[in-house]
Amino acid sequence: MLNKQRIWIALLGFAAVIFVDCTSQEYTSAKLYIQQQEWEKAEEFLIKAVDAEPENPEIPYQLGYHIYGVQKKDWEKMNQSFDRALTIDPNKKILGQEKTVKEFVVMARSQFWAEIYNRGVVEFNEYQAASSDSASNAAMKKAITTFEVSARIKPDEAQSYTMLSRCNHLAGNTDKSEDYILKAVALSPDDATVNVTAGQIFMQKQDFEAALPYVKKAVELEPSNTKSIRNLAQIYYDTGQLEESIQTYEIAIDKETDREVKADLYFNLGILYNRVGNLEEAEYNFINALDENPDDIEAVMGMAQLFESAEKWRKAEKFYRELIAIDPDNPDHYRGMSRVLLQQGEPDESLRYLEKAKRLGG
Repeated sequence: MLNKQRIWIALLGFAAVIFVDCTSQEYTSAKLYIQQQEWEKAEEFLIKAVDAEPENPEIPYQLGYHIYGVQKKDWEKMNQSFDRALTIDPNKKILGQEKTVKEFVVMARSQFWAEIYNRGVVEFNEYQAASSDSASNAAMKKAITTFEVSARIKPDEAQSYTMLSRCNHLAGNTDKSEDYILKAVALSPDDATVNVTAGQIFMQKQDFEAALPYVKKAVELEPSNTKSIRNLAQIYYDTGQLEESIQTYEIAIDKETDREVKADLYFNLGILYNRVGNLEEAEYNFINALDENPDDIEAVMGMAQLFESAEKWRKAEKFYRELIAIDPDNPDHYRGMSRVLLQQGEPDESLRYLEKAKRLGG
C-alpha cells in the first residue's frame, strides 16, 4: 500500500525546487513591483535578482527596458543591461514568449531609437523652416543633441550618423561632419543614401577626389537615380576626367524625364564638348537644351559664345540678339554683340552696342 502523505511531501518538494530554480524571491518581487508600477522598488529588486540569478538573461533585460529605458532614459545603463543579457544567452526565449533575448533587445533598442531619431527629424525640419537666425541656430543645436542621443541608444544605426553629418556640416563643424559620415559609411557601406550624403559632404568641401568613390558607389547601388549620376558627371568634370564626364552626362540624359533638368544636362554636355574642341557636338547639345527649355538663357549664352569662339560671326550675332531680347539690361550681351559686329566689318553698329553696354554699367 502506497504512503500518500510521503508522496505529497515528495511532490511539494519537487515543486519547490522548480520554483527556486526558475524564479528567485527577488525576481518574483521585482515582477510584482513592475506590475504595480512601483519603479523604485522594481529597480531595487531587479538589481538584487541579477545577483540572485546570474544566469537568467531575462532579468537584466527587464532592468534595461523598464527601468533604464522607459523610466530613466539612461541609455548607457540600458545598453549595459542589454549587453549583459546578451552575454548570458542571446538565444534563450524569455517572458513566456517565442522570442529570444536577442530579438527582445533588438526590438527595444529600435523602439527607443526610433522615438528619439524621429524627434531629431522634427527639430531638423524646424531648423529648415526657421524664419530667423536665432530660431535656426536653436533648432539646429536641439537637432544635433537629439541625434547624438539616438546614436548612443543604437550605436550601430547609420542613419543617426548620416543626420549628424548633415547637421554638423550645415552648422559649420566640418571635421565632425566628416567623422560622422565616415562612421555611417562604415556601418552601412551598401546604403545608397549614405553614400550620396558622403559624396555631397566632400563635394561641398571641394574635395572631389574624396567624393568620387562614394558617388560612384551610389550610382552602382541606384543606377536609375539621375541626381547621383549628375553628381558623378560633375565630379569627373571637376577632377579633369572630361571623357568620363561626357559619358556620364549622356547616361544621365537618357534616364532623365524632367525637361528642365534635361535642358541643364544638355547645356553641361555642350560646355564639355566645347572644352574638348568638338564644336559640332557642342552645338547639337546647346540646341537640345533650348528645345527642352526655350527660356534657358544660359543655353542661349552658350550658343553665342560657342559660335563666337568658332568665329562663326553670323550665328553668334543671332544668339546675342536673342540674349538682348531676353535680358535687355545685361551689358555683357551688348559687348558680345559689339565684338561680333566688328568682326563682320560693321564698326558703326559695333560702336553703338558698345556705348549701350557702357550706359548699362558694363
